[in-house]
Amino acid sequence: MARYTAALRTTVATSAGPYGYTLTIWTSGAVLSHARGIPSSVEALLFLVGAVAAYALVGSFAFGGFAEELSSERARSAVWGGLHLISVGLSIGAASLVAHFLRDKGAWPLGGFLATAIYLVASAIELAAARVPRQLDQN
Repeated sequence: MARYTAALRTTVATSAGPYGYTLTIWTSGAVLSHARGIPSSVEALLFLVGAVAAYALVGSFAFGGFAEELSSERARSAVWGGLHLISVGLSIGAASLVAHFLRDKGAWPLGGFLATAIYLVASAIELAAARVPRQLDQN
């Protein structure tokens, strides 16, 4: 049972980021689709371009450029830090505002951009707030 619990912890910990981002992209795209209709191939590509641009911008800020190696600091966070309620909620809210106020093809790249940027920044805040103090790491 101890091996299974350790494996489950690893699975949950390594799934936290992809889980939150999947929720963000799916729900933000659904909000835009509801307001704007099913996207054409061009509009779907525009959503992709917006999301990639946000990832590139936030990633280059976090790592100091594009040439840096993607690596993460090993830190322990409380499970609630990986729930992503705030980061996904803010991303959905931004996509909803874009869908309501922007009535042209520009809604797709802006929606993808804001959903991704807000998720990355807010998720980092959630995880930082959920950090377990160092002295607990040693127990």
